[in-house]
Amino acid sequence: MALEVGAVGFGFYDLRAVEKEGPIKGRIRLWLQGERAMGLSALAVRMVEAGAGFVAEAAGVGRGVVGKTRERAKPRELGSSGEDSREMAAGECKGAGEAKQAVVAMFVGGGDGPISGPGLPREEKIRLLSAMDEKEVKGCRKCGLSESRTHTVFGEGDREAEIFFIGEGPGESEDLSGRPFVGRAGQKLDEMIAAMGLRRDEVFIANIVKCRPPGNRAPAPEETGACTGYLVRQLEIVRPKVIVTLGLPAARYITKLELSMGRMRGEWHTWRGIKVMPTYHPSYILRNYSMEIRKAVWSDLQKVMAELGLKGKRV
Repeated sequence: MALEVGAVGFGFYDLRAVEKEGPIKGRIRLWLQGERAMGLSALAVRMVEAGAGFVAEAAGVGRGVVGKTRERAKPRELGSSGEDSREMAAGECKGAGEAKQAVVAMFVGGGDGPISGPGLPREEKIRLLSAMDEKEVKGCRKCGLSESRTHTVFGEGDREAEIFFIGEGPGESEDLSGRPFVGRAGQKLDEMIAAMGLRRDEVFIANIVKCRPPGNRAPAPEETGACTGYLVRQLEIVRPKVIVTLGLPAARYITKLELSMGRMRGEWHTWRGIKVMPTYHPSYILRNYSMEIRKAVWSDLQKVMAELGLKGKRV
């Protein structure tokens, strides 16, 4: 998709110019110029034929090729019928929405394909994640887990983390605090992170569901289906280099494989172009505190460290 976005009153910014100044620098500049477009719910848009498709040109904001379609009629003079005006307004809102979605997709991807292209600036990652938590997750009522929760548990960590740990769901301590992995399992995870030579605030930690399943049971399929959209968006925004899944539910959701943990762990998988290493959940390690399990987990973490060039320090 070709896209042009420009600041109000300064014409349009051509994506072809991006290639001349470097894709990352140019697209970040493009993002900053197009930020206004993302904050407006409706813009005046007209369709202009451009090569293989038509360009949605938002007045004073930008353009985006939205696909081959019929050319929209030119706006009529004042005095047009109310029905025609409503039709035009609806079409203009749709075109503006497509242009805004194109701006977002350029940076955070979308769909099921590999995530590619430059990532968002750090400040924008912080803004988007905070907005998702405050405006969507904290008030979420998509499944029955919302009825028994004390707090939602959005996740936390470095917005530019290279490693993204994913568990299955909050436990009692997490439900009470609103933070992920803060109980005994969280202490074990902290030890695992330290063994890799990192601090907790240098990675990102989240779960496949944001509310505690009663009795700490595994999330039900309908609960996972209702909640994982948030996790996917977190991954798209943070864009880590490696995902480490903790436990079977997280491993199966990310890999889409119905295998045992013994068959999945220790082997690289991929999720939308990002490397994935499944390993045992910290709570499983505590329940089965054997040399065999600890060696297996350490072996999994060492593979992640080798992938990222981390030296680590075993504790």
